[in-house]
Amino acid sequence: MLKTSIKYAPVCGLFMILIYHLSFRFGVNPQIDLSHLLFDLILLGLFIFFTAKDFKTYRNDGVFHFWQGMTIGFQVYMIATVIFCLSQIIYFTIDAEAVINYREEATNFLKERSGLFIEKFGDEGYALQLEEIEKVGKWDLILGSSGKKLLAGFFITPVISIILRKQPN
Repeated sequence: MLKTSIKYAPVCGLFMILIYHLSFRFGVNPQIDLSHLLFDLILLGLFIFFTAKDFKTYRNDGVFHFWQGMTIGFQVYMIATVIFCLSQIIYFTIDAEAVINYREEATNFLKERSGLFIEKFGDEGYALQLEEIEKVGKWDLILGSSGKKLLAGFFITPVISIILRKQPN
């Protein structure tokens, strides 16, 4: 199973990196915009599906158990996330302005929606959130974005495992 996962997971990690950086080109900060989680679900779902399908078809004679799907899914999203995380470490080390840019964009995002936020959480909650944004460092951003990838993989893996499972006759 690991051989099959190693065949697909690095490509998935590279696509994650590509989508992350392309998001900035389209004016979307993937660490602020939650719609980026949808891209992670779709991307991981595709790669986990094709990895599991490859294993089921070419290595396991058409038989596929739920636990195999869970194992393959875990391997794919872990390897891809580690690759993505390493690229994030490099990115935030090279671009010292990235954290400052995030703080500015997050502050602007919050200020644009201040009325809604204050209505829901009050003035104290709003002020606290603004303070928290200023405390964000590169490791917070790295762990946050990597955590979202892991979360997406964690939720999509059982779905793919159920879809592809096939017991022996």
